[in-house]
Amino acid sequence: VAPINFNQEYYANVTSNLNDLPGSENEINEIRLLFKSKDHNTTVLSDDDATEFNLKGQQLHKYKYLHFATHGMVDESKPELSRIFLRPTYNDKEDGSLYSGEIYNIDINADLVCLSACQTGLGKVSKGEGIIGLSRSLLYAGAENLIVSLWTVSDNSTSQLMIDFYHNHLYSDSYNTFSGALRKAKLKLIGDDQFSKPYYWAPFILIGE
Repeated sequence: VAPINFNQEYYANVTSNLNDLPGSENEINEIRLLFKSKDHNTTVLSDDDATEFNLKGQQLHKYKYLHFATHGMVDESKPELSRIFLRPTYNDKEDGSLYSGEIYNIDINADLVCLSACQTGLGKVSKGEGIIGLSRSLLYAGAENLIVSLWTVSDNSTSQLMIDFYHNHLYSDSYNTFSGALRKAKLKLIGDDQFSKPYYWAPFILIGE
């Protein structure tokens, strides 16, 4: 799922501008090809099709992998308002913000939900509860494993990391676990002069496995 273009008039209730994510288009197309070559069926919702309405219309419990290449926002004072940004369709009364509070009511049966977005691993620290945010809601909804980020990420390096992660997971017998595939993808970025700084590869963490 990748909205790609974030026209500010679509997101009038957001105080900060949401930059377009051109790298996400290549990201989801390459990931789709990786799965297709392994004879896995895929559904891609991109650009105008990446609406909250379309996502909720999918039988999400049938998918083993859910990948979101978009923006995310965490509200630490009101965790239920933490959100994943999709495309709005106001005629269907969907504002394009998939809130944490809504995710609790979605039936997910995925081996992995990947949030290729900014700060999706953050949340409110509550005594006796831990971190309350998008991660908590996705796990409650049925996700077995999550990949989330701890700070604002780069579009280009994130796209490369995600493509390499899925390639490692699907094509490497030695690195086919989620943790092994993510580690190998990070090591590849470390070896790239352009993306060797921790800012580019360190924010993404695996929760679950």
